[in-house]
Amino acid sequence: MQINFNIQPRFVSGEHLDRRRYDQCVENCSNGLVYAWSWFLDIMAGDWDAFVWGNYEYVMPVPSRRKWGIRYVYQPVFAQQLGIYPTPPPEIQKIFLKRLKRKFRYIHYPVPDSLKEDVMKGFDIKPLHTRILSLEEGYPAVVREYDDYILQNLRKARMNLIKIDRQGDIDEFFDIKEDAKKIPVPEKSWKNLRKLMKTTIRDGNGWLYTASGPDNEPLAAAFFLVWRSRAYYMTVVLSEEGREKRAGFAILDQFIRDFAGQPLVFDFEGSSVPGVDKFFESFGATKESYKLISRNRLPWFIALFKK
Repeated sequence: MQINFNIQPRFVSGEHLDRRRYDQCVENCSNGLVYAWSWFLDIMAGDWDAFVWGNYEYVMPVPSRRKWGIRYVYQPVFAQQLGIYPTPPPEIQKIFLKRLKRKFRYIHYPVPDSLKEDVMKGFDIKPLHTRILSLEEGYPAVVREYDDYILQNLRKARMNLIKIDRQGDIDEFFDIKEDAKKIPVPEKSWKNLRKLMKTTIRDGNGWLYTASGPDNEPLAAAFFLVWRSRAYYMTVVLSEEGREKRAGFAILDQFIRDFAGQPLVFDFEGSSVPGVDKFFESFGATKESYKLISRNRLPWFIALFKK
């Protein structure tokens, strides 16, 4: 591709974005994760726009909100990574990020590791990672990498007679959520997740697994998303009894068992909580790095109020 470094990416509002050409850019990227597709952002962000380079050679989705009269960039809940698609050379990365800085005074934006740190001058950079596991070799190869801790807890789940339903009920998921340990997610984000569940389960891309005991009482539920060559562990809810009976272990193992042997990478979605990260690692999952870039040029009185 002949690249004209003299042009600037233009800011295109969501209503004027050519969704077909935008999605082609995301699909052409080796790291075109589900979070950047227009249909996903329509559900989980609602109000989002994009910077577009030239004739849709590159695109950068930008979810934003307005507060105190100031438009700011944020990371939608359940959207782990965004970025520039397909991955451009560093010179173009730098131009996109300069444009982002000029347009917005407050930025909180996750980017893949393919963006180079030396193009992120002016941003605070926080290294993060998810955990991934290849399912392609089949279940026997995958389970050989399970830590003894995982195997012991799966044995406990079997002793507790945990049963898995692969076609769980969405209302049941949210019933368990209400009884489960509180998860710090805004209510609007739960509503968006419900819509994502409805849409993707209907289309065959979403899977809701529910675990119950011998009395058929629901103990845990987990929502998975399968898109292109990647499966995503979007979220899980567990009752106290579900934790005690290791229902979450049983759900994860059953999903891995069901999809093993397919050309899929399973994304545990990562966690900055060491205990949760160690739990994912115990399945044999390896690190895949990304970054969170942030920048705050809010007026001093608003910055002070936010503290």
